Amino acid sequence: MAVQITTYAGLQSAVAAWLAREGDGDLANRADDFLALCEQRLYYGKPALAALGIPEHEAVRIPEMYRSDPGFALAQGAAQPAGFLELVEATLNGADASQPLQIVEESVIDGMNAHAGAAPRLIAVSGTGFRLWPDPGSGSFTATLRWYGTLATPSGANPTNWILANAPGVYLNGCLLEAAIFTQDPDSARYYAALYAADVAGLNIRRQRVLASAHNLRLKLRARTP
Repeated sequence: MAVQITTYAGLQSAVAAWLAREGDGDLANRADDFLALCEQRLYYGKPALAALGIPEHEAVRIPEMYRSDPGFALAQGAAQPAGFLELVEATLNGADASQPLQIVEESVIDGMNAHAGAAPRLIAVSGTGFRLWPDPGSGSFTATLRWYGTLATPSGANPTNWILANAPGVYLNGCLLEAAIFTQDPDSARYYAALYAADVAGLNIRRQRVLASAHNLRLKLRARTP
């Protein structure tokens, strides 16, 4: 029998089946809410809820969420790319290329002296945009921007994404957790919270292994002699 939980429709059916509430209209009507809350937990993490016995959940950061733009236009207040989660690096292009821009808190830029028209050296995430120092003004500066971004949310039009297809337990247990909270079932919430935490840890450990393998390969290449 083919795996069913790796698609949007299969996930919706699985949530009802795992809770033994198939045909429950109230649950079915909230399916997309459970999915949205699951993705909020997935992308941003959540602190522990001691009162409910729910552990802290770390945010997912995997290679499949890594994005880059080699020609990102730098301007004060420039909008973040769609689905932006976390800035990794920004390096000036062309003759201005040197070290990557320093990523700082917005308050650091607030404390800098006003200076405009020069190549930026500092960048800060600010709301849904970026702040730069010095202010590039009307200068035509571009950077190679690297960041972590969201995956396409599973839906009727987009049946799956990498996580749902390859690690469906993350979505399944995340949605079951939100459904248990909705139905005010604390025992089930604790149970699915633990399963979700394990699924997320597995994904993030995989990323660490990928990075470790890449690092080891670089060391081997550097160690080669003619």
